[in-house]
Amino acid sequence: MAALTSAGLSDLVEAAARPEARPSAAQLLPVTAAAEGLPRLERLLVGAARRGPRELAPAAEALLRSGGKRVRPLLTLLSARAAAPGRRARGRVALAVVAELVHSATLLHDDVIDDGLTRRGMPAPRVAYGNGVSVLAGDWLLAASLDLALRSRASGAMEALVRTLRTLVEGEARQLALRGRTDFTLEDALTIAAKKTGSLFGWCGEAGALAARARPAVVEALREFGQRAGCAFQIADDLLDFEADAGTLGKAVLADVAEGKPSVPLAIALKRLPVLREEMAKLLAVQGAEAEELQQARVRAFAVKLNRTGALGAARRIAEKERDTALEALGAVPQSSTRELLAHVAQVLLSRSR
Repeated sequence: MAALTSAGLSDLVEAAARPEARPSAAQLLPVTAAAEGLPRLERLLVGAARRGPRELAPAAEALLRSGGKRVRPLLTLLSARAAAPGRRARGRVALAVVAELVHSATLLHDDVIDDGLTRRGMPAPRVAYGNGVSVLAGDWLLAASLDLALRSRASGAMEALVRTLRTLVEGEARQLALRGRTDFTLEDALTIAAKKTGSLFGWCGEAGALAARARPAVVEALREFGQRAGCAFQIADDLLDFEADAGTLGKAVLADVAEGKPSVPLAIALKRLPVLREEMAKLLAVQGAEAEELQQARVRAFAVKLNRTGALGAARRIAEKERDTALEALGAVPQSSTRELLAHVAQVLLSRSR
């Protein structure tokens, strides 16, 4: 499947290539991003993609060059510095690259699972290169991340990464099993957020501390910080689906509702107003069988009713609780300006959708 010759691709590019609402790490903390070497990290990421098989490298490189928030590598780098102030943490840059490679691999896979058309304001790699290439390019990035984690020589980082990948896949499998269903619960949505997003954020905090050879209590504290901050981040991401428009996000409005993905605000709304389950089932049943404008109108009407349940405010309060728990975990981390930056990151991750 070739992007430039696909029917309707020009319309897709025009619709997708609009400013994104989700800021990058460099935008969130410009001075810190520069100090932590994120510009160099970009070069390392592209280099990792280019070392792949020639059949896969273009797809991997296209995704990595398309940008992204780079919050995970920033969290890894800051955690390494905060875990042992004044101590050089060997391998921290390599582990920061690993964090973004793993995340990018999951995006390549997710777009195939979800039949995604756009990613970061551009046609998804699966549109440009085909599903098979997208899957294998994701596999390559995962293999590259494992190799890099091993070569970082940060004791325990590789073992922690393997555990994290196992947890992440469990979350993906759970989400896939619930896709298209309307009987999922808040517990289901929170479990998926913790496993899919929280687990990798947790690894970022843990890996940074391991690179710094920090005390076990500090390693655990930064893992907990990342885990909780990641959950808050995911819930904020869920909220973006209801609070922003397609042009801003570069993807379909309320795509998760239309695709039947369990999310925290949606789970709360379905519990508070059970009749929405029937309406959601109807939305899923007619998806692709009616005009896009009519489908979007139905989804927007559904969203209005959902909003009246107060689910968005309730979801934000859950996210705020996760953030507060993340901040509490920092109490076991040595006092430093970097620890304060980590706290600031947790605050920004939650406020970004407002």
